[in-house]
Amino acid sequence: MNQRDRDRLDRRSKGDRRFFVRLFGFLAGLLILGLIAIAYAIGFGNGKDEGRKVQPAAAQPSTTETQAAQPPSTTPANASGGGALQITMSDDFFTPSDATAKAGAVTISTPNTGQLVHELVLAKTQTDPAKLPTTSDGSVDEAKLEAAGQDAGEIADVSPGGTKKGTFKLTPGKYVMFCNVPGHYAAGMYGTITVN
Repeated sequence: MNQRDRDRLDRRSKGDRRFFVRLFGFLAGLLILGLIAIAYAIGFGNGKDEGRKVQPAAAQPSTTETQAAQPPSTTPANASGGGALQITMSDDFFTPSDATAKAGAVTISTPNTGQLVHELVLAKTQTDPAKLPTTSDGSVDEAKLEAAGQDAGEIADVSPGGTKKGTFKLTPGKYVMFCNVPGHYAAGMYGTITVN
């Protein structure tokens, strides 16, 4: 092999090394960006709002308080003359799932006995609770309910072991209650309240 051939092989060898150094740098950069994306997602998955709609204070129930969780009530879920109603939230269901109340100012207490954050959203509608309008992610389309005048309010973000209360002015008719935390409605966390 002559000198010119050796020089050509040497240049090719240096070019191959440069290619692999650049490839390694590119892959290392992708790995770092992936780790940053994972850390960002984990940070927002632990208690952040995750882009959910937040209602203005005027649309929230008039009274809210947090207490220690109580065991589910063994008495029927009735509210007399408005009154009080307890709806226990557990992971993927309400107890009772079909409650009744009398028209008027009804204070709903929502102890959360589950392991996840839940909420209770009310909408006055004759629609089957399993057939509410949904968004592409499977959550109930609250904007459609609100636009149709069916939105009655909500008790938002009840932590595991906590209890919140909300007072709602309920008129006679059928109300649907559902948890609109992502994935909970699709898992069957809904029910009804019939107001007489």
